[in-house]
Amino acid sequence: MKIKNLTLTNYRNYETLELAFDDSRNIIIGENAQGKTNLVEAIYLCSFARSFRTNSIAETIMFGKESCTVSADIEKNDFDVNVRINVNRQGKKMIKKDGKLVRKTTELLNNLVVIVFSPEDLRIIKDSPDKRRSFINKEISQLRPGYYECLKKYNDALKQKNSILKNDPSNIDDTMLDVFDWQLAVNGFEIIKYRRNFVEILSEKASEVQEYISGRREKLEIKYNESCYANSSEEMFDKIISSRDKDKYYRSCSIGPHRDDIEFYINGIDAKKFGSQGQQRTAALSLKLAEVRIAKEILLESPVLILDDVLSELDAERQRVLLNEIDDVQLFITTTELLDDLTDNMKDASVFIVQCGNITQIINYGKKE
Repeated sequence: MKIKNLTLTNYRNYETLELAFDDSRNIIIGENAQGKTNLVEAIYLCSFARSFRTNSIAETIMFGKESCTVSADIEKNDFDVNVRINVNRQGKKMIKKDGKLVRKTTELLNNLVVIVFSPEDLRIIKDSPDKRRSFINKEISQLRPGYYECLKKYNDALKQKNSILKNDPSNIDDTMLDVFDWQLAVNGFEIIKYRRNFVEILSEKASEVQEYISGRREKLEIKYNESCYANSSEEMFDKIISSRDKDKYYRSCSIGPHRDDIEFYINGIDAKKFGSQGQQRTAALSLKLAEVRIAKEILLESPVLILDDVLSELDAERQRVLLNEIDDVQLFITTTELLDDLTDNMKDASVFIVQCGNITQIINYGKKE
């Protein structure tokens, strides 16, 4: 799976831009606030129709413009696919695949799977539960479009239920709550099943990487912590009903996958509470490399990997492990400077110089004639 070229119109600080990428290694260099991350954000947009930086997609439109367009030619399973996304000021998206309108995001998923590793991801272990839920939602959705569909239905029902709960408890219609609670139970249980399976595989793969990086001194275990453990939709529905008085008191839905968390243990010890910064960073790196391995197994081809200003946050040994593990992955690296250690490992990389929203120079670094 590879992105062959990218065309931007009025996207962030790019008025017009057309780029062709290397099949293997692409290094994007520039000072801060020049447009490096904007470029890789646009690549991610073509995979998920969302930004990995903001929940307001309209923010991607250049100041003073009414809309922006991102278009990418993608190679998937030896077939070429074109994805084109237009965003207007109201945040409405028009998505086309090979010129045909895509009406559901699920139709876009799996055409281009992109894994992003940024400095924020290094804090995932000690960050808040909503950050970890966001991480797992994005990763499973890209690999299992059915999960995204369940998640959307669940969130719609949750929004409706919480809206009802904001009313005076004496005026709440329990019959309406029954309707939304059943939708939450049906879709929530499917979400939980997807997550249980994904976290089990993630734990296995990440543990292998952690052991390798630590010289077999550290064993990483990842657990899925459920706020509403159930073995069926019916059982989950009963538990949601039993928490209704609590929901009315707090005026929000108190149990379900929107309250769940992921826990990390190193040698049996809670990594969030007692892990050193080095251990937490190694675990975060192991997590990302595990994602790449899982994507390869599910897709039967490699995903695209974006390293957004993250290499400077890793020491030389962790950089070496990371780059060795992703030898067969199309890679995009954003960085403020071209270090010798980096280019020594990437003799065939294409290097892009970004300055004030313009690609001023493109160098085929070290290309063999």
